Amino acid sequence: MPAHSDLAERSILAALVSGDQSAWDRWAPRSVWDMIVFADRHGLLAILARLAGASGSGCSDYIRAKLHARAATDVAADLIREHELKRLVDACHSSGVTILLMKGADLAYSRYPQPDLRPRTDTDVLVAEGDRARASAVLASCGYERVAQSGGDLLMYQEPFRLWRDGAVVHVVDLHWRVFNPQRFGGVFAFDELARDSEPRLALGPHARGLGVVHALMLACVHRMAHHFNDDRLIWLVDIQVLAATMTPDRWQQLLTLSAARSVQAACASGLEEAVRVLKADVPAEVIAALRAGAAGEGSVDPYREAGAPHLARVISDLRLLPSWAARVRLARQHLFPPVAYMREVYASSRLVPVPLLYVTRIFKGAKRWLRRS
Repeated sequence: MPAHSDLAERSILAALVSGDQSAWDRWAPRSVWDMIVFADRHGLLAILARLAGASGSGCSDYIRAKLHARAATDVAADLIREHELKRLVDACHSSGVTILLMKGADLAYSRYPQPDLRPRTDTDVLVAEGDRARASAVLASCGYERVAQSGGDLLMYQEPFRLWRDGAVVHVVDLHWRVFNPQRFGGVFAFDELARDSEPRLALGPHARGLGVVHALMLACVHRMAHHFNDDRLIWLVDIQVLAATMTPDRWQQLLTLSAARSVQAACASGLEEAVRVLKADVPAEVIAALRAGAAGEGSVDPYREAGAPHLARVISDLRLLPSWAARVRLARQHLFPPVAYMREVYASSRLVPVPLLYVTRIFKGAKRWLRRS
């Protein structure tokens, strides 16, 4: 649960994003640096800098200058990422690999006035599972290297790659062959369905494509629950807000139909309700009512619907949803015993430390995290 001061500062940021210029007066008495750090944590730094510079803004010259100076450092990094992303899209097309942009990178080039307004630490791309090996080879040919991770074939359905330039990481790509890792949400979207309804992203070249608005909105809502357990980070609510603003009655009906068919009405209702409550997002009340009514039938025991559920409850959920005991044993083993390369990188780079000791350390530390309420 956020501290009381965090809640107050979050309310200021939410009010500003919602168009309340008077909220700048509530910002002014606070430490400007602390507020900038807080805004950055919520992914809103560039948006606030843009709002501060708007005509008629109630922002003081001092706060405006500090915001612009801090946000400007992110613009250059964003331009580098954009250059590398264009290069990757072209390389994939030349190799016959279809990739779809999704999450923050997709929204940055489709739903925001300019891409740097949607901060992201990586670029999420989705490929058909059969294209995974070819996509990995394209990334390698473009200079990307795999990042060691803890996942196995039942635990992680994505793989990170990073690109170095002059001793610094300039671009990170998360290669997905399934949209969500948890078994509870693994079958929500199929690649062929998303590709069929995808849209061009011409700012990245003629071969770049991203998700259609209905799928993107559902993904934004489900991702917030499936991977972040209804975390309160504001940029995820802004994503929902800007997507909701592009919806039509037909699109809302499509969302209701799809969310019911995929058993994600609770996730969609949660994300939309929070965006309405915090940011005054434009969502028809009857849509949320229909989602809530349908969510009641999705199962009373679902740890992903409870923000405070311990990690162990979600692991147990994944185990139950697998089709066989052999698969369950394999997933449990993947949780407890990640690849040695990952263990060396995370727990001890020295070859002198015995690997069994690293696993004991991980299990001991992980037990606390698994049992702690998130």
